[in-house]
This record gives sequence, structure tokens and C-alpha cells, in this order.
Amino acid sequence: MNYKLKLFLFIFFLSELNAQIKIKDINETLVQIKEHLYASKYEVSNKMYSEFISSLKQKNEPGLIEIASIDSLRWIDKISYNEPYVRYYHTHPAYFNYPVVNVNYEGAQLFCEWLTEIYNNNPKRKFKKVKFKLPTEEEWMFAAHGGDTNTIYPWKENALRNNKGQYLFNYKQELSDTMWIDGKYVENKDVTAPIKSYWKNNYGIYNMGGNVAEMIAEKGITKGGSWREDSEFMKIKNKNFNYGKAQSNVGFRYFMEIVEK
Repeated sequence: MNYKLKLFLFIFFLSELNAQIKIKDINETLVQIKEHLYASKYEVSNKMYSEFISSLKQKNEPGLIEIASIDSLRWIDKISYNEPYVRYYHTHPAYFNYPVVNVNYEGAQLFCEWLTEIYNNNPKRKFKKVKFKLPTEEEWMFAAHGGDTNTIYPWKENALRNNKGQYLFNYKQELSDTMWIDGKYVENKDVTAPIKSYWKNNYGIYNMGGNVAEMIAEKGITKGGSWREDSEFMKIKNKNFNYGKAQSNVGFRYFMEIVEK
């Protein structure tokens, strides 16, 4: 049985079970950026990805599970040593609304296919047919600019902090970026932040700069920088390479293309 047939049978089975993820939950994440294109306001969360994995397990598809599996041991890479997260980050309720990481390119693609079928098989859907996908670099950059092509970073201000001295994104600070505000030492996280953190851009999208680097349609390319990279990586024009591998600083966000209204 080939891969596409397996996926079709799995999705049919899933629709019959009335999957945990609801159409209203999907709609809540989306914001329109072009006539036929929507972007998720958030990076894909641990909770949402775990629902995807659970659905694979219900169907008992070991091949698909292997493709989509989370490599939690990536938390103890030499460039990202966070041993406690190996056990807790992807399973503990406290991290449900944190971005999923340690998944590879193929897993992200399979998630988008699964979400597409979930949506298109739901009788309460808004559009007749859609396609969820990883964005092209051009689409990602369009969303990141938030309607203003003069922006350097994916937020409203071309600065690292707002006028209150608050950081606008989650990144690896240089020593010169540390400061005191009202007698308190201000610092950013040494790991990811919740998917609805910091400030949204003009389209209402969160964390397109920092938090986790985001996979795009071109395998091995990420955009937006992450919690363990410096501010240069956050610039919209910049891109990084990860060869599609699972990493503790790489996640993804889906876009939705309207195929048929």
C-alpha cells in the first residue's frame, strides 16, 4: 500500500472518529493576508501537534508515526543543553501552548496534509476546499512585513525594544542588550516562550521573529530566527539553513490557501 493511499485511509478513519481538533479551533488561529491566503497567527503548539500524533496512533500507522515523531533528545545537543526538557517539554500540560520543536521537515509536511483533510472533511467548514501548507519564502516574508515593506523585523518597530524598554521578541541576548528597568534586571528566555507571547504585527501574527525558527516550503530553509540566535537572524530578509532536521530551536507555522470557495 503506497503512502498516499495510507494517508487517505487514515484520514477517512479519523473523520469517522470525530477527531479532537475542531474546526473552530483551526479558524481561531487564522488571519487573512491575501485574498486567497491565510496565515496562522501562532506557531504550531505542542498541544496541536500532540493531537496529530495521537490520531496517527489511533490508526496504528507505524510508518507515519516514525515520520512525524518528536526527537526530544535534541534538547541535549551540545549547542542546546536543556536536559529537563527531554522529559517534560512535549508532554507536560504546562508546555501545551509552547511551540512544538524537534520535528523534521517531513513531519511538518505530514501535519499540514492531516490538517487539510481534517478541514476539508468537516461539514461546518467555511470554504469548500483548502490546502494547509508550509509557506513559500515569499509568502512568509509577506506575512512578516505586516503590510509595511519598510519593516526590517517582523514587528511594528524597527528596534529591539519598545519605548518602555521591553524586548519585542525572544532571542539570544548579547551582553550589551542587558539592562535594568525600575530596579529590576530584564532578560529574555533561555528557551522558547508561549505561542501567544510578545507583540503581534499589523496582521495580528505573533513571533515571526524569534522564539523558534520556522520551516518554509523549501526544505532546509528556516526564517525568523530563534531563542538561541542573535538579533541579526530576526531580520525578515535573512534566512538560515537546517537541512530539514529536527532541532530544539526549529518549529513551523502553517498557511492556508483557498483552493475553492
